Amino acid sequence: MVDQADKLRKMVAKKSKKNYRAIAVTSGKGGVGKTNIVVNVAYLLSSIGKKVVVFDADLGLANVDILLGLKSKYSLIDIIKNGKKMKEIMIDYDKSFKIIPAGSGIEEIANINEPVFSKIQNELNDVIKDTDVLLIDTGAGISNKVTYFLKSSDEIIVVATPEPTSIADAYAMIKIMVTNYKKENIKIFINMAKNEAEAETIYKNLNKICRQFLKKEFKNIGYALIDKNLPASVKQQKVLSKINKNSNFTVAMKKLINNLFKENIKVYDNPIAKFFASIFGG
Repeated sequence: MVDQADKLRKMVAKKSKKNYRAIAVTSGKGGVGKTNIVVNVAYLLSSIGKKVVVFDADLGLANVDILLGLKSKYSLIDIIKNGKKMKEIMIDYDKSFKIIPAGSGIEEIANINEPVFSKIQNELNDVIKDTDVLLIDTGAGISNKVTYFLKSSDEIIVVATPEPTSIADAYAMIKIMVTNYKKENIKIFINMAKNEAEAETIYKNLNKICRQFLKKEFKNIGYALIDKNLPASVKQQKVLSKINKNSNFTVAMKKLINNLFKENIKVYDNPIAKFFASIFGG
């Protein structure tokens, strides 16, 4: 009997074991480039055979589908109000890259409560069983609708830029995750840096504050330089990593993936391009 009970427990544990990584990309301040990071990482992961789902969790201000030039017939509001299932609202970028659109400019989405979050979580669990990576593009700031997704994630990437307000808000986000929710698996990504030295300085200064007040250090998962190709790709509603495989931003995303997933995506790192990026931003 004991042997049978032990086997049953092992079977249940195996069945309930999660086989995907839930990674939330967030920031304390808006306009730091979270969504561009998410969609480019998702595209590059799908290009090497990973099954990726992007959850646009910037509730009320969602724009992943717009950024990718896609039209979504349904959104999260249809799950909440109209009885739709998560699989019915998902849209495909390609066969390995799917998006869950949240809907933009919808007050009911922007102000949802804990029971609704739980409903969304249950629906989400049903559609990501065969997924390798769930990337959650959160809103900016420290509201409940942001922290709910962060505390439910396996890993958190906090994005900061050289702006002092961005650095201060990034620390505020990290502090809340550590002190209120006991999150440990937090990583830092520096975006829109002028050069590598500036990115490294920002990371060191942010970690210095974390050491001083939180008694913790967090891993540097990478950095991206200012890249004039990025706003051009946004206007075209194209993924930069798809249309310009060797741009500075694409290279940064490939390095991020190699660091985060222990992959070995080939990177053509052009020092001349880096030099001109530091001068002209591209």
